[in-house]
Amino acid sequence: MPPSSSQHLPVLGIALKLASVVVFSGMTVCIKFLGSDIPSGQTIFVRGLISVVVLALIAWGTEGLHLLKTRNWRRHALRSLSGTASMFCLFVALTMIPLADLTAISFTAPLFLTLLAMLFLGERIHRYRWTALGVGFVGVLITIGPHLSFTHGASAGVLLALANAVLSATAMMFLRSMSGGEHAITITFYFSLTITLCAALTAFWGWPMPTPTQWLLIVLAGLFGVFGQLLMTYSYSYAEASTIAPLDYTNMIFATFIGYAFFDEIPSLSVWIGAPLILGSGLLILWREYHLKKQLSAPVVPG
Repeated sequence: MPPSSSQHLPVLGIALKLASVVVFSGMTVCIKFLGSDIPSGQTIFVRGLISVVVLALIAWGTEGLHLLKTRNWRRHALRSLSGTASMFCLFVALTMIPLADLTAISFTAPLFLTLLAMLFLGERIHRYRWTALGVGFVGVLITIGPHLSFTHGASAGVLLALANAVLSATAMMFLRSMSGGEHAITITFYFSLTITLCAALTAFWGWPMPTPTQWLLIVLAGLFGVFGQLLMTYSYSYAEASTIAPLDYTNMIFATFIGYAFFDEIPSLSVWIGAPLILGSGLLILWREYHLKKQLSAPVVPG
């Protein structure tokens, strides 16, 4: 059962978040091993189906299936469709470019979210965020520059990775605009249902019959995906977002290690230079949000 919002156990929250990073890394390894032999839609369908079943069982075993009822159909659709498109881009990009490159590019999502929030949610961007955006995009240009020769498949992989970041930021923007009363299980359930239905449509292009090893990797990717999502969701129930969010950047460490250990991938010099700029800009945005939140919550001392 999800913890109440009043519980504040930051150490547990950090542990759950780090566990989610490890579990998501397991999903990444499975997808990389599958490569292009199994269509991304087929893997996403199994991942979504497992997630729908697990989330329905959790809802039924805690507060009942009425937990899955919602009236925010439009916002669920916008969030889920943009998240689904982001997942397709991510899964395909994983088979095309080194893992460290993909991870570095994915960290541009907070930068795109900042711009989208300004354009569509009316949020103001002050000089700290503009500085962070500028530094971050310089890091992006350095990271992806060597890939943009448009003479090999890596260029398409980089563009898909960028599309994943933009679409992920779009999904987060819709999520931010949703009512605070919507349960995390409900939001995740409808997202999982959407990716399952959309992925099922790709069967018309033909799904091969996986080998036993491929079936194992597909099912493991699905299990890692749903439990990674749950661990991440619960981590935010025990600690503040300003405490949890910076831990996303440990993904870069895991991605570099996994890429080297399992796939003989060594990050290029452009990644070593560009990734710290992207990470630094994201951390600056997080620090600024934390600082503003602290100022707003400070008690007013009467004069």
